[in-house]
Amino acid sequence: MKLKNWIIFISALLLLFCSSREPAKKKVSEGSGMKNDFTLKSLDNQTYTLSQLRGKVVLLDFWATWCPPCKKSIPIFIKLYNKYKEKGFMVLGIGLDEEEALRNYQSQVKIPYPILLGNKKVAKLYDVSAIPTMVIYDKKGKLVKRQVGMSPELEGQLDTFIDSLLSE
Repeated sequence: MKLKNWIIFISALLLLFCSSREPAKKKVSEGSGMKNDFTLKSLDNQTYTLSQLRGKVVLLDFWATWCPPCKKSIPIFIKLYNKYKEKGFMVLGIGLDEEEALRNYQSQVKIPYPILLGNKKVAKLYDVSAIPTMVIYDKKGKLVKRQVGMSPELEGQLDTFIDSLLSE
């Protein structure tokens, strides 16, 4: 992608969609599985394919370094990842930003989970119209939660929700 197009894409997301309002919730249909499969590279050059993570509870976080609500949600995801990673929980941060900015932010904040290099195709596949957007899959690969935005109650709600998914 040309740098000019990438800058326009990032600017449009920032101006139109980055929001700290109360999160919009979308009802996820029963039985929807990992039909939105993707393969992306991480900042440490590992390849991640969503469908290969079946058997784990997976949280996808679509974010960017220039989005204040995204930055507020990352510490929550770090805590949850550190608490549940040994029990089969995976967080994949899907960065919709320049690689250098993502790399610098990951290093600065010490994000322990993989940061993937997102793109328009994957964002469109998940109907990401605002960031942060979070998607959670259960162990069977069923999409069980989708949330747009960030709220102060998020940490407690997610802790309880993830714990129940890991117990299934």
